[in-house]
Amino acid sequence: MRGKGRVTIQFGCCYNYATDKDGNLPGIVRSVEADPMAPLLISMIKRMVAWRVLPSTCVPNSCIINLYDKDDCIPPHIDHHDFLRPFCTVSLLSECNILFGTNMKVLGPGEFSGSLAIPLPLGSVLILKGNGADIAKHCVPAVPAKRISITFRKMDDRKLPYRYTPDPELRNLRPLASPSVKPSAQPAHSSPQAVNPHSQNLMPDVRLTTTPASQSRKAEFQAQKPETANQGVKDSMSSNPFRANDFPSLSSTSSKPSKRSWK
Repeated sequence: MRGKGRVTIQFGCCYNYATDKDGNLPGIVRSVEADPMAPLLISMIKRMVAWRVLPSTCVPNSCIINLYDKDDCIPPHIDHHDFLRPFCTVSLLSECNILFGTNMKVLGPGEFSGSLAIPLPLGSVLILKGNGADIAKHCVPAVPAKRISITFRKMDDRKLPYRYTPDPELRNLRPLASPSVKPSAQPAHSSPQAVNPHSQNLMPDVRLTTTPASQSRKAEFQAQKPETANQGVKDSMSSNPFRANDFPSLSSTSSKPSKRSWK
């Protein structure tokens, strides 16, 4: 009654969801060498660290791409502790729900019950850590349409594949420098993070963000005098390794890809 599965593509390591025919237990199979992450995936990681979506102290070095057809699903589970926290999932192609709960039940093929459902909008990033990753199980019920998700995780150094070679592109990543802008006053109870309102009380360690940090900075700049904003932009951009066209709008269909090499 697990429902219809989905196709997975793994980079960085080979991960077993269950004990295989050779007796390898669930977790990272250290004796198997997997393909390194493709340049597009590395670029995504750079963006998320630069925008402070992911901390620079836990830069992912592996990922799993899940390819869903209509009615595919992921049954209730807790991500293996061969991977550190936090980790994140990027949702593409279509929106679906993710369910959370400590006592989840299987109701039928691709149907599960849980305490909390959070929508995963197109282009969103879901970050899991703490109780949201270690105590509550999560699952994706049968999806209503084709979907792709990309889950980025950092492997525990003690569980790295024996022949694993770190990617030099992922070393020493740092968030973009924040401009010297005085933040607007906020109520004492407000949160600076983009937290899904349905999960804020029940799941404090689950964060869903759809807006890169650069967009919030842009709004702050527009509220200032032009000369102050321009100086703030110059101060911020002077210490970051990216160019403006390295970050085209995700919704743009006319932006030309950057020809700049990441190396």
